[in-house]
Amino acid sequence: MALLFAPAVLLADGGTLQLRKPAGPWIVTVFSTPVPLRVGVADLSVMVQRANDRDSVLDAQVKLHLTRSSASNVVEIVAPATRAQASNKLLYAARVTLLSSGMWRLEVDVARQGSAALVSGDLNVLPPQPPMKARWPYFVMVPLFVLLFAVNQWLKKSRRLRRPRARP
Repeated sequence: MALLFAPAVLLADGGTLQLRKPAGPWIVTVFSTPVPLRVGVADLSVMVQRANDRDSVLDAQVKLHLTRSSASNVVEIVAPATRAQASNKLLYAARVTLLSSGMWRLEVDVARQGSAALVSGDLNVLPPQPPMKARWPYFVMVPLFVLLFAVNQWLKKSRRLRRPRARP
């Protein structure tokens, strides 16, 4: 039962495709989790491919720059994305904490052997989930286990009643 809920809790490489653009000699693709992207900790994964043959580039330096402007302030987040942080070693990953909902501007800076490219796009970040909605599976598990135990005991009892008694 716990395995059914595990993928919802884990942050993993991949997720929703947020951005895919050619940039110089590369194609840069950005994925995000959780799905949908919400306020709080997010995993942003970047795949860098050569444009001519679509092979993965595994020795680039990738930096993420996120910006959120509002009437009163500007929030900026700069995070290096590395393959060491990614469980899928074809991707570069960074964990960032998104502090507010709304449209965030994402810039991905890719550099490799003297070549550099910049790709940008917008990320729509939703408000955080209400705590009860986010944690409802944990509250359902206890009554579910009690119900399963009761059904088990009922089946055992009904099986004992159906057995014919041995005659001496």
